[in-house]
Amino acid sequence: MDQAQRLRQLVERKKQELQQKRFKVITVSSGKGGVGKTSFVVNFATALSKRGLKVCVLDADFGMANVDIMFGCMSKFSIIDVLEGNKSIDEIILKTIDGVEIMPGGSGLSKIYTIDEDKKNQIISQFDKLNDYDILIIDTGAGASENVLKFIEIADEVIVITNSEPTALTDAYSLIKIIYLNNLNSNINIVVNRAKNNQDAEETFNKICYTVKTFIGKNIKYLGYIVEDIKIGQAIKKQTPYVLEHPNTEFTLCINKIVAKIMGIEENNKSKYTSFRDYITKLFKAVGK
Repeated sequence: MDQAQRLRQLVERKKQELQQKRFKVITVSSGKGGVGKTSFVVNFATALSKRGLKVCVLDADFGMANVDIMFGCMSKFSIIDVLEGNKSIDEIILKTIDGVEIMPGGSGLSKIYTIDEDKKNQIISQFDKLNDYDILIIDTGAGASENVLKFIEIADEVIVITNSEPTALTDAYSLIKIIYLNNLNSNINIVVNRAKNNQDAEETFNKICYTVKTFIGKNIKYLGYIVEDIKIGQAIKKQTPYVLEHPNTEFTLCINKIVAKIMGIEENNKSKYTSFRDYITKLFKAVGK
């Protein structure tokens, strides 16, 4: 075999590897604030990273962003600085000690509306630098704002965080109803946070599942639950992911079960995206509608 043939084979093999690699996008939302959504994102991302996956968290809880603080780091710049041409994409990425990387969202997506096509293409091309990520987790704000719904619409999987409180269940149902009635996404997963135990969590899920099935005629998936643990508050104060500090607790076991389940779901459901650039291109199109 001559050198040219070997080179052609190498190029073909790399092409096949790129075609097989899929970039997963998971949007995490909640109907109301205060249900532990961001705490879940921080620990979920950390648990995925501990399994050897390259994870990026986009903090899209605009105006209330605090993912960086929970990881013990502070962002100086955000994706807004990239949109304005002040920073490159790799200059705004925060690296945490446990391997998770954070992309601060800044004040929102409204800046995209003012960018011309040439500038958009320049920005999109920067995301080629980030093509080694396996999973992007979007931490949205609570409720059903336009920004939140855009991130839900173009996700591979949506995780809605709720708990057993009537207001949390009502608001989670309202969000799910908007998602389904507008045909935004059909891959909706429920995580019950701050549950007393498995039975409490299943009863909570069954309530919202019954309501969704009865009034919308749709099914939602039960991804799992997270048990109530008073040490969570301590971990937040220490600005360290709980699963790193307490690897053998029931809380961490719950997170790891959710990780295993979502990884199984993603193996069965092919991602919409091949790369970070592919995702950002679609996000720009969705916001520009």
